[in-house]
Amino acid sequence: MSYSNLAIDLSQQYQISKVQQDHRKLFVDWGDGHRSTFHYIWLRDNCYCSGCGDPKHGEKRFRLVDVPLDIKPLSVRWDSGNALEIVWKPDGHKSIYDAQWLRQHCYSATEREHRQHRPILWDSNIVTNLPQIAYEEVQTGDKHRLQLLKHLRDYGICFVRNVPTQKGELESLAQSFGPLLETNYGRVFEIVVDPEESQKSVANSQINLIPHTDDAYQYAPPGIIFFHCLMANNDGSGQSTFVDGFQIAEVLRQEDREAFDLLCRYEVPFRKYYSNRIDMRFSSPVFCLDSGGNLKEVRISNLFPAPLDLPEEIIEPFYAAYRKLMQLYTHPKYCLKQGLQPGDLVMFDNHRILHGRNAIGIQNQRRHLRYCSVDRDYFQSWRRLLEKNLSFQG
Repeated sequence: MSYSNLAIDLSQQYQISKVQQDHRKLFVDWGDGHRSTFHYIWLRDNCYCSGCGDPKHGEKRFRLVDVPLDIKPLSVRWDSGNALEIVWKPDGHKSIYDAQWLRQHCYSATEREHRQHRPILWDSNIVTNLPQIAYEEVQTGDKHRLQLLKHLRDYGICFVRNVPTQKGELESLAQSFGPLLETNYGRVFEIVVDPEESQKSVANSQINLIPHTDDAYQYAPPGIIFFHCLMANNDGSGQSTFVDGFQIAEVLRQEDREAFDLLCRYEVPFRKYYSNRIDMRFSSPVFCLDSGGNLKEVRISNLFPAPLDLPEEIIEPFYAAYRKLMQLYTHPKYCLKQGLQPGDLVMFDNHRILHGRNAIGIQNQRRHLRYCSVDRDYFQSWRRLLEKNLSFQG
């Protein structure tokens, strides 16, 4: 499709061709043939005139209790500027809706489906086409930063190469996206082999760590996690592993729907206890779905489980489902193995991507990673802002 045809299509998409009414809703026909249905109560609730709200900041002053649920318009018209105007009964309040805004917020099944983001699911084959970007590019402009954020949105993970190995570089990059989270390990955590520290965190141990969600025992686990490699073992031990939890979930949904449904319905308890100073507990389903059945997050950890607390008739079928899940997320087919080298930094969504590492040999204790995390909200906010700003720049 040419740019001129695209412009014509967009013009038709946002062009109101006809408006019809019934006693509860408004029907808007568009130039491209689509029909939107807008209920009167929804339209009144979304008036952002100076009296009802602040469209610049998205703040609302209108209160739903101030109008009846069966509110109706006194008049409806649309003008040559392609705006819809409604005057409401009984107080004569006037609401004006931009046509483009209306179409972008149409809640028909087809438009809601069109707006739904579809993550790119992956397995071990992603190694041939890793989502990655050079540190120098991230530092040079918004276009490359947006590419990094899109990698995180689409794949749940992104590798940043050639990051200087000085302390402070991790914090500098992470804080450019949002405030660092304070955890029970601090804001920045040094991951090195340390037998004493391993009692506080298995990350400081030498044992093999199967893929897992970090801090699954917390009400709100860390969002975007950063690992910055300063030193690496020279024998390949301590190799990092990553698994797409969304891919695992969809495979299980297709292969065994009953097992998938059990893991969506019943909660798994997690607990972290340390030296009478930390006793964190949380229970959550393994898979969290939105109202449309799409995956929102996974929470998987065999590192800090608490005893299952389920109806007795569910125990055995749940264990069967959980076992099948573990067979999937520990299978080499779904595991990306990456030996992080000095200067490598990996960022991943802890609510989607499982991570781990293989064991570290007794004589090979050079590996040094630095860890921090930032809330997911800030990454989504930056992506939307950069997309908007770059679109304005043409």
